[in-house]
Amino acid sequence: MNLTYYSCDYCGNRVNVTASTSSRRVPLVRRQVSSGSRSDCKRKRPPSRNTSQRAFARQMALDRTPRVDGVSLEPLHQNFGVLVEGLDLNQPLTSEQQELLLHAMNQHHLLLFRGAHVDAKAQQRLLQYFPHDRQAVEEQRFNNAFFQPRIPNAPLLALRAHNVKLTEHEGLSEEQLKKADLGGESFRSSRLWHMDLSDDKCAPEVSAMYMVQPAGSGLDDTLFASTEQMFDDLDEETQQKILPLRTVNQKATEFIDGRVVLNKAGTRRLDDMESKLKMTAERGIPTKIQPFVIQDPATGKRSILVSVQRMMHFEGMSHKDSQDLLETILAMGTDDSKIYRHEWQPNDFVIWANRKLIHSASVGESWMAAADKSRLYHLVFLDTKEPVRAAVPG
Repeated sequence: MNLTYYSCDYCGNRVNVTASTSSRRVPLVRRQVSSGSRSDCKRKRPPSRNTSQRAFARQMALDRTPRVDGVSLEPLHQNFGVLVEGLDLNQPLTSEQQELLLHAMNQHHLLLFRGAHVDAKAQQRLLQYFPHDRQAVEEQRFNNAFFQPRIPNAPLLALRAHNVKLTEHEGLSEEQLKKADLGGESFRSSRLWHMDLSDDKCAPEVSAMYMVQPAGSGLDDTLFASTEQMFDDLDEETQQKILPLRTVNQKATEFIDGRVVLNKAGTRRLDDMESKLKMTAERGIPTKIQPFVIQDPATGKRSILVSVQRMMHFEGMSHKDSQDLLETILAMGTDDSKIYRHEWQPNDFVIWANRKLIHSASVGESWMAAADKSRLYHLVFLDTKEPVRAAVPG
């Protein structure tokens, strides 16, 4: 057993954390390697921080990260995200390297491996260092099994493509590859702020993309924003108002036309949701209820959990009032200063905390210009047994 010391994010006091180095180390670390919880702290954390305070806190978090020879972490944004360099991801990682990545994910919520040139099997191995439902992965009961085809020697990875005409990729036949081509329409419909499978009781804790071929010229950038920071930046009155709220969700594919209509910023739905809810109810299709504000049991930190395209309204609130409130929160939380914009390069590997970050395709005319461009990537929603936990139990 290794005894590691971390500082509490709330007051700076030292917290002792035991990290196992046994073969079962990875799933254990998830709960044990943290930077302190609200219940551990004797002081009250201020509701928000200004830019300089956040930058200082980010640097302090980097300073507390375990050191591994030859590996460096560089901040990508004042609120979250690090560039990881110095690891050969095509080789199995040592226990110290694995611990470094787990701690970095817990602290920074997004890891970028720029131009990593990682083969599919190694991508799958790397992702399995993070906490996940091992049985579901072994039995290939993937939460995103509807994404086809899968990479044969790394079935955790789904292949996604836009306007790519391939005859072979990772052992897949030309006929199989046709299933991956989404054409250009999905480019247009992806402009919205969302979290992967946010309406699932066990929504993925980790999502990942490996970019084989980007559209280029910044046309297919992905935008990320912190939903922990989104909640923290709200005034106390608004925080108290939304803490008990629950979202009523429905997948767009369950509508007859299978479409949603959004504003340009991707923060508000404009389609007739009342009619769609009535239609799905008549067909016996249930809605899914989720807490709007969730809490990380390891750190005590609260964050918002939502996908614009799935949320119909807040429970007990009208559709208009729900959309007004959601749009206000998202508009503040996705202000340009709070966004990390990732411009994809070939072989970029990005892994992020899906319950802590909300993401969107590029919002603006450039995304429409990308509709006829080619793009090819591997996508993973890492299965988990851990249910989302409401900040205020309902």
